[in-house]
Formats: sequence, structure tokens, C-alpha cells
Amino acid sequence: MGLGRSLYFSGLSSVLKLGIQFGLSIFVARMLTPTELGSFGVALAAAAFVRAFESAGVENFVASYKGLDKPMMRSVFTVNMLLNLLLALILFLISAPLGAFFGADVITDITRMTALATALNTHVPIMRGLMRRDMRFRGFLAIDSGLMIISAITTIVAVLYGYGALALAMAIVAEKVVSIMVGVALFRRDIPILPRLDGAKTIIRYGLTLSTATVIGMIGNHANNFILGKLLGLAPAAQFDRGYILPRLISQVAQMSFHNVLVPEVARQNKAGKACQPVLKEVIHVYAMMLWPAGLVLAIVAPEVVLTLFGYQWSQAAAIAPYLVIYSLLASPVSLACSAMVALGYGAALIRNQLADNVTKVVVLMSAFYLDLKTVAVLMAVPAVAYILTAGYQLKKLNLISPDAFARALAGPIGISIICALPAIGFRLYAGPDYLSLEALILLALVSVATYVLSLKLWQPMMVVKIMETLRGQKPAA
Repeated sequence: MGLGRSLYFSGLSSVLKLGIQFGLSIFVARMLTPTELGSFGVALAAAAFVRAFESAGVENFVASYKGLDKPMMRSVFTVNMLLNLLLALILFLISAPLGAFFGADVITDITRMTALATALNTHVPIMRGLMRRDMRFRGFLAIDSGLMIISAITTIVAVLYGYGALALAMAIVAEKVVSIMVGVALFRRDIPILPRLDGAKTIIRYGLTLSTATVIGMIGNHANNFILGKLLGLAPAAQFDRGYILPRLISQVAQMSFHNVLVPEVARQNKAGKACQPVLKEVIHVYAMMLWPAGLVLAIVAPEVVLTLFGYQWSQAAAIAPYLVIYSLLASPVSLACSAMVALGYGAALIRNQLADNVTKVVVLMSAFYLDLKTVAVLMAVPAVAYILTAGYQLKKLNLISPDAFARALAGPIGISIICALPAIGFRLYAGPDYLSLEALILLALVSVATYVLSLKLWQPMMVVKIMETLRGQKPAA
């Protein structure tokens, strides 16, 4: 499958996941209290730290390792299974102390349920890695969407039956059980289950630095649940985490759809002896041109979006959401370019990037001793800048993409984003101190889309060609 077609199916997969996740998050936010969601956030954060090793190394190893054959696949399955069992045991052992630390028994139950899901995660990272390796993003779309639907249905049913925050952990278990069934039915020949440990050192060595970078990233992503949950309580921690819902969707959905294509494509270019800068510049340009205009409009009306979707009990989340969206938008092209580091195994560089981001993030969160949530959110600009500067330096040092190429890739998207933001600014000035109504938000969306299309046709006509060729499954024009 070509680059354009891969981007199409990877993007379509992300859009479907966005719809399911967004709809589910609205349902959960309206059915559960901030304290219940705070309990789940703390338990999930603890699990995320441990489970970061679970798939980051294995999936990327399968997606980009040159010498992957049947014997090595047996070793991959064995290493993944043993690692998951070890991590599940660790989660089970820390579950009771974690619940006691935060004074909530439900955190213990959620962590134990997550431990079970970890033990069952035998096929997902390997299936995803194989489909990314072969650029089979149509199958990627079907499996990812199917698992997401299973998770959503389980969550809804369990919440309606009164399981509260535990319903979210039950959904993870259901997803893993179905993934095993899919793996056995569709990947029986590709994923041999006969035990083999030859080559285990290669797998672990390859994935260790990538997984270490992922763990550091997880610490930063979930530090607010731990630090704010202990300093301020579970409900304020949930408010801050809910403020992250919009930038998190940008990262997990829009950015990941491009990342999933970039990693195997950069590995392929490197194997052919070609420089990766042209591919990175092209994909970053397309990504920023598609995401930044919508993201800037979203940042301006983020309070209304949060309150309209999740309810007025999330007013603190609404107040901090604009800052977090802006910071995520600014960092996302640099983070996308770092996909080349993943593809080429530059784990040490990834660790430096994550340390710059997340050490400063933890320091800022600790300021909640003295500052309110909104001020803490404003100061989250510090880790964003630290990450951009550090990652930009690493990209230049490794000759992956130069600052000049980056600037040329982003010049067009900056102009289009400013133009598309003008209607949102006008709506905001008209509303004054009041929030925009749902009808006004819908009207703004229509006006913003019209402005975006007209701007592209007038100032970026080649971008329209690239989008249309990508939708047809062709390689985007240079």
C-alpha cells in the first residue's frame, strides 16, 4: 500500500476512533462524578507507568526490524507474553498499597482489573506491528475500530449496571479478550505461539530505550493524576485531566494516524539508502495544514466545547482547556517528526526529549502547592517549550530534518490557521463574557469550514491537490 493510501486508511481509522472515544467520553463524564473519574485516572496512571514497557518496544520492533522471520516472531510472542505476565504481577502487588495511599478501595479494584488486562495483552502489539510493517492500514482500520466498539459497548453496559469507574477497567479486559480471539483467527500463521527465547536479547535491547522513553512520557502524561490527586484531591485532579481531553484527542487520534504511517515509511527509506527529510517535510506540512486551523479554532472556543459536551460540573476543566490545546498544537509537529527517531532506533534521543518535557512538567505540577489550577495550566507552557527546543536540537543533530526545512513546512499552515481563526475571534468578541450557545458553535463550525476551504483554494491550491490525491489513494504531490 502506497504512502497516500496508507495515510488515508490510517487517518480514517483515527477519525472513527475519535468519534467513538469522544462520544464515550461525553457519556462517561455525564454519568460519573469527578471523584469517580479521578479514581480511575489515578489507577490508570499507575498501570500506564508499568504497562509502558508492555507494547512500545514490541510493536515498533515488529514494525521496523529488518531481520524479522518466523523464528524471530516466535521469540517476539514469547518475550511479549512473559513480559506481560511479569507486569501484571507487579500491578497486582501494588494495587492494595495504591488504594490505601489515596484512601479509595475502588482504586485497588481498578488496578487489579487492569493487571488482568495486561496479562491478556498477548496479540495486540504484535498484530499492530505486523500491519504497520506491511502498510496494511485497511486491516488496521477494521481491527482497531472493532476493538474500540467492543470497549465502548462494555463501558456503557457496565456503567448502566452501576459499576461506576470500574466499568472503564472492565472495558479494557473485554477488549483484550476479543483481541486474542482475533489474533488466533486471523494471524495464526503470522504469530506462531511455540515458545522460543533465542533472539530475546535483541528484542529487549531494541525496545528498551524506546520503552524507557515511553515510560518517561507516561510519567509526564499522568503525573497530574498522582500529584494533583494527592495535593488537591481526586476531583480537582479529574478537572485538570478533563481539561486535557481535547489535546489528548489531537495526540492520540490525529497525530497517531500520521505516526503509524511515518515509522515504517522512514524505515523503508533508510533501508533504501535515502534521506528521510523529504518525507518528514511533506508529511509535517500536510499534517499542520489539516490540523492547525481546526486546532486554533478549537482553542478559542474550548470552554464552550467542554461545557456543552461534558456538562457544567466541569467548569474548571473548561477554564484551562484553551491553554492546553494551544501548547499541544505547537508541540505536535515536532513530536510527529520524532517518529523518525522511533523508526531508526534513536532511543537515547527520545529519552532526552521526554526528560526535557516531563521533568519540567512535574516541577510545574508541584506548584499546585501554592497556585490555583488555571495558573498551573498557564505554566504548562514551560514543558512545551522545553520539549520543542530539545527535540528540535536532536532532529538537527541526527540530520533528520533541519530547522529551515521545518520552517518551510510550517509557513503555509501558520497563515491559513490565522485566517481560519478570524471567525472564531469575531464570535468570541460578540459573545463577550458569556459562553457561546450550541447553535452559535454549530454556525461557527460551518463558517470555519467554508473559510478553510476558500483559503486553501486561494493561497494553497497545491494542498487541495495533495488532499484529493491522498483520498484517492495516490502518493501526494510534492
